[in-house]
Amino acid sequence: MVINLHLRSKLIIAFTAIIMASFLAIGGGLSWLFIHSNRDMLLDAAVKNNQQITKNIDTALQPLLSLSMYPVLDPQIYQIMEKDYSGLAYPLYERQNDFDIVNSKIRNNFFLYSTLIDSVLIYQSKNHMVVGRSNLEYMNHSYFENNFSNETYIKEILQKNGLYVAVGIHPDRLFSPKSDPVVSIGRAIINPYSKEQLGLILMNIDVNQLKELWSDIQFTENTKFYLVDDQKKIIYSQKYEELGKNAESVIGKDFTYITGQKKETKENQESYLISASSKISNWQAVTIIPKHELFQNLSFVIKIIIIMMLAFLLLSIFLSYYIATTITKPLSILEEKMKQVSQGNLDVTIGIHEGEIGKIGKTIDRMLTELRELIQRIYKEEEEKRKLEILALQSQIRPHFMYNTINVIKWMAKIQGASGIEEALSAFSAVIRFTAKTENELVTINEEVEFTMNYTKILDFRYFNKFEVSFEVDPQVREYKTLKFLLQPLVENSIFHAFDNIEHKGKVLIRIYEESDHLVMLVSDNGRGISETEKEKAEGVDKLNSIGIKNIRKRIQLHFGERYGLSITAQESSGTIAKIEVPIIK
Repeated sequence: MVINLHLRSKLIIAFTAIIMASFLAIGGGLSWLFIHSNRDMLLDAAVKNNQQITKNIDTALQPLLSLSMYPVLDPQIYQIMEKDYSGLAYPLYERQNDFDIVNSKIRNNFFLYSTLIDSVLIYQSKNHMVVGRSNLEYMNHSYFENNFSNETYIKEILQKNGLYVAVGIHPDRLFSPKSDPVVSIGRAIINPYSKEQLGLILMNIDVNQLKELWSDIQFTENTKFYLVDDQKKIIYSQKYEELGKNAESVIGKDFTYITGQKKETKENQESYLISASSKISNWQAVTIIPKHELFQNLSFVIKIIIIMMLAFLLLSIFLSYYIATTITKPLSILEEKMKQVSQGNLDVTIGIHEGEIGKIGKTIDRMLTELRELIQRIYKEEEEKRKLEILALQSQIRPHFMYNTINVIKWMAKIQGASGIEEALSAFSAVIRFTAKTENELVTINEEVEFTMNYTKILDFRYFNKFEVSFEVDPQVREYKTLKFLLQPLVENSIFHAFDNIEHKGKVLIRIYEESDHLVMLVSDNGRGISETEKEKAEGVDKLNSIGIKNIRKRIQLHFGERYGLSITAQESSGTIAKIEVPIIK
């Protein structure tokens, strides 16, 4: 399972998954957006192209609509259209003369306004005759006499009663020997007063001329373009043989859908159909774009994007591996070093200095250094404690022996009635008994005070009331505990050193009280004080009981730490104050 994999493997998998998801999301999204935006852009371009073509057709046909009103607006042509040649003396002459007049106007006016016009015909219904035509070289008179007036588009023009008619593709059998396909604009010539039909005007446009109205834009290699008339027949195609055919048979049933639904775009399985309609002629411009060609260029771009994505993905995986290794390698080194530490090797150095792991490594190195120093310090302290305990034990061997011996002497003094000796031996016996206690290093303040009182009583016998010792002990601290032998060395130093060679009576005051969170013991005297040289000497180890001032200070620091200890304030001829500070132990 993934949870059991190595951290490096987890990081590589996580980085790779995140990068792949990001690439797929971004790349897929960009690809989809690129395809659809480009597809929509091409389709919009095709729609606009078709619309422009129909606008061009409308723009080109607009002058023809104006020209189709020319026979009504020109007085000479209008008179000719109303003339009845059967009642004239010289009908052939009149007809020829009118024919020349009309032909001259056609040549001088119509072809100057539009280059699309291939041929022009002005037809008079009353005499069933052509009063003017642009093409003087050829005319199919048989067709004119027998079929012209029966053509469907001629009938439609006449039925519109003066409205223009855009005639779709049809063969020009009148002026073209080969009956070339043309489209036409026709209009019936109507007497504006009597509404009588005088005839019609017909302007033919060669379908090949229509191509001048648009640019041959090939969106893809096999894009097809068609122009379809209002009868759904093909006016223009890239294949000449398709001209005049039914649009549905060439384009397919989708053309009927576009026509029926009046849609600009139709998508089927193979292609897109885009159409636009002319407002004047109602002709349709239809563009067919094969799908596979439309997306062919896009597919090439997508392939480039995919290749780039794969290249970036491989690079990202490599970077993921590199980053994961960069992270996990220091962790592996750290793990190995910590294993050595757990096995007891505290001389290990992590040796990593870069990055966040380097900060951890430096912290561990500092911690190991402090740990080694702490162990060394504890070892030294324990060694000193052991030496002090041995020293105390050695000092207790003699008190046990002396205690038993003094008890024998005390009973002998009592039997012989020597009360002073008995009292002194009783005090000395109490001192020896307190000294010989080995159950615990700690004693109560009461016990320490009682021991000190017995000790000073012995010294009082020796010095014949040369000094006096008084105690001020706060009742609340009497049951607190402290180390043994803290007061006795200080009192002894006062008596042995402070009262030496003084004329007044020596006084020692012992005060014990609680201050803040610690216990204070003050030993003050009114002796001669101590010079700096004597003070240094006093802090040495006392030869009498082997427990001196230096011993007191060291024991306090070993048991309670550097915060507590012993301080001596002494000035020559001004007495001495010794101050002990220890924690409160209830």
